[in-house]
Amino acid sequence: MTTTPFAIDWHTLIDPKLDDFIATGTMVLDDVFHATDLTALQAESGFIDYRQAHLTHGERESAIRGDSIRWIDESCPVGSAYLGAIDELGRYFNATLYTGIRSSEAHYACYPSGFGYKWHSDNPKGRDERVISAVFYLNDNWTADNGGAITVVDKTGETTGLLPQLNRLVVFDSNLLHQVEITHRRRFSIATWLRCDERLI
Repeated sequence: MTTTPFAIDWHTLIDPKLDDFIATGTMVLDDVFHATDLTALQAESGFIDYRQAHLTHGERESAIRGDSIRWIDESCPVGSAYLGAIDELGRYFNATLYTGIRSSEAHYACYPSGFGYKWHSDNPKGRDERVISAVFYLNDNWTADNGGAITVVDKTGETTGLLPQLNRLVVFDSNLLHQVEITHRRRFSIATWLRCDERLI
């Protein structure tokens, strides 16, 4: 029996956690994709060309964030299939929470050892197009000693650190403050946003 690539039953994954997500604005989903899809994402993330992220407010970007990125577009077929699953996630949130999500975007990110990303919100001041953020992780055998956790301050003010473990999707309100702690080995992820502007999903 064959499985449709990146076919996810978001209701099964999220329904038991939805009330907590409403209360805190954060949610962790593990074992999200089938092994073949996961392997394909890891392979694509390993051979694409990355570019250092843009400067912010005139500072050297490495003083704020140390990752290199590659936006997912039609030249990234596996990443595009991943975005198709994310669009389904947007439809789920529209149906359950009336979020008004209309589009999605994502980029691969690679942090070299010794770098992280300081505290920030995914909506710059005065902007609100990003509704829900999600970060998917592609790292085999990650341990606490490797660092690189994502730390999120939730709606209740509680701070939680989460390791970037393989096949984990961390979902949170785009207005929440979060950071990437210094990583001690190379760290791969897909930064993802569900937006309330542009095309309808």
